[in-house]
Amino acid sequence: MTTLTKSRFARRSLVLCGVAGGVVIWLMLGLVNIQLVSPRKTGGLPSGGILEREVLRPQRGRIMDANEEILTNNMHSSILVADGYHLSDPKVISYALAYSKAVHSPLWAEAETEKEQERLISGFRRKILNQAASRKNGSKEYNLAKILLQEPEEEPEGTDKAQKRMEELYDPATVQEYVQAHLEYAARVIAPFLPDMSVQDIISSVEKDGKIPKRRIVIAKNLSEEKAELLREAIQNARIRGFQFETSSKRIYSVPECMVHILGYIAQTETSGPYPVALAGLEKQLDDQLLGHDGIRECRKDSRGRIIPSADSRFKDAVDGLNVRLTVNMEYQTIVEEELDAAISFYTDSTHKPRGCIIVVEPKTGNILAMASRPHYNLNTREGLREGAYHFAVQSLYEPGSTFKIVAATAAVDSGKATFDTMINCTPYIVPGSRPVTDKPRFYNALTLAGVLKKSSNPGAFRIALKAGWPTYKKYFDLYGFSSKTGIELPGETNSQCQDGSNFVNFSRISFGYSLMVSPLQVAMAYAAIANDGVRMRPRLVDGIYVDDKNFQPSPPVEVCRVMSIKTARNLRNALFHVTDMDGTAKRARIEGYNVGGKTGTAHKVKPTGGYYENRYTVSFVGMLPVENPAFVCLVVIDDPTSKHCHPGGGTVCAPIFQKLATRLAAAMNIPKNTPSADPDKKTSRVPASASPSNQPRR
Repeated sequence: MTTLTKSRFARRSLVLCGVAGGVVIWLMLGLVNIQLVSPRKTGGLPSGGILEREVLRPQRGRIMDANEEILTNNMHSSILVADGYHLSDPKVISYALAYSKAVHSPLWAEAETEKEQERLISGFRRKILNQAASRKNGSKEYNLAKILLQEPEEEPEGTDKAQKRMEELYDPATVQEYVQAHLEYAARVIAPFLPDMSVQDIISSVEKDGKIPKRRIVIAKNLSEEKAELLREAIQNARIRGFQFETSSKRIYSVPECMVHILGYIAQTETSGPYPVALAGLEKQLDDQLLGHDGIRECRKDSRGRIIPSADSRFKDAVDGLNVRLTVNMEYQTIVEEELDAAISFYTDSTHKPRGCIIVVEPKTGNILAMASRPHYNLNTREGLREGAYHFAVQSLYEPGSTFKIVAATAAVDSGKATFDTMINCTPYIVPGSRPVTDKPRFYNALTLAGVLKKSSNPGAFRIALKAGWPTYKKYFDLYGFSSKTGIELPGETNSQCQDGSNFVNFSRISFGYSLMVSPLQVAMAYAAIANDGVRMRPRLVDGIYVDDKNFQPSPPVEVCRVMSIKTARNLRNALFHVTDMDGTAKRARIEGYNVGGKTGTAHKVKPTGGYYENRYTVSFVGMLPVENPAFVCLVVIDDPTSKHCHPGGGTVCAPIFQKLATRLAAAMNIPKNTPSADPDKKTSRVPASASPSNQPRR
């Protein structure tokens, strides 16, 4: 290479190096502008604002009755919450403090454009942060860029580390002054929108022992969407940070004292966090379907709270809960609630108020058409919850008394040990080592098996059970469902309790409904099996779920087992039909124009210390209408009625309640009455044709 060539190469190399160096310098200046100059102009946020996160709450699914009458609604509102971590961060609260100083500065009036106003606010913000930093480091010549480049924390994670770094940068005493000044300023802006809270109330709701806890702090609930929007705008205009709005949905029940124990409720508890949880009834049982799934909205906002386009913005819409349709008919339910309230009121005196329930079942499907318990409470206000939370129909256990005699009758007849015409000795039965089984104060010599049910003879029931024997009796006891829960779609169902029937004394008591405890629902479903030609169904409250607005997913009826043959079931219904004869124990259950079958039950109440009260009873009646092809089975239980109107018994207390209730239900269901030739007062017409013996095979 010649000397000239070398010289040209050197010159070209120098030019290329100069160009490369210029590019590097230009890039470095750009970075300096982005990292140092721009942050000062935008309030010290190099990435363009603080990332804010909002949880989008779904709408809880609605519950409706069998005719799709809406029973639950959701009232939307907003919750104002404070972010205790951000309210303690000087870089966050400096926005509002700077704005407060700027608007009171003479220079504010001279700032004609928004850009000039923002520049003025940024200047005050730098002074505020610089003051805290210089006090910490003992010098006014502190590197402000070092401070401004520290972004406000976006997540509570690493709080201790961030707090330590903040203490290294800023004077704690000055920061505390800023925090207090900002909180007072924010409270003055917020208070006009919260008439029930003063400025000091707002400050006190945020501070704990003079400090702001670094956590989520609820300030106000149940704000209307309109008020929340106005308050949000005021907070943004005042450049206040550290406050957020969360969407809340309050559950409203259309008829708050109806279907109380079926629906249940949702509420916030000390351990539930910011959102309510399902605590009872179908609300709890179907919570997964009703709840839905949260959505999320994440975005960056500038000093005025305006959204800044950002790559880390994220949006996921909430998925609403599913709507549920029940088997309960509100028209029938209203009738049941009214009649139960009337009965409880009638049998209440100054000393105590009885408990009770009514259950109405469709035998062929197991559908619960109506069900109510007392005491109860108000679903919206929760008034009476302490006394009324217990669901008597599903959770209470009681000795059923004579309504339980169907087990002995079924076991003996269906196993071929007797017929309904078999004569049964009904004189007192001497039980070794125990009290005799009697009908005191009544006395019967001998009755047919059907007559034992009609007159409700205790010795007769025990002798029928003895014909079957304990192993066979226990088989039908289990088939009727008295050894297991019914499987209803409600939480907290209780199971029966029964003494060992292989013990002769226990067996004698079990046969007529003592020495065991069952739930009202178990009794209702047992009689529904008789009404359904011997097939026991699972009780069904949920008709189905809407998987979307158009597609309904039904919950089909479930057949549990066959309890007895069709022939036995129909003959048993015929026997129950004659219990309502004028000389039967349930004559007060008779309804003109309809064939009613049923059974009374009266049991002494158990003392907490053991033994029985002499004059306190749990009384019941379970009936079906029309008995030849029952449209419904209805159980009425009144626990501890007063004796001011009559001697408490299933026939005197509950049969009349059934009579009023079933008359109204039959009309509501449009059940046709009998023809004139089937006058219920004429003995010959009291035998329903379809209740006669049948030779149909067992299913």
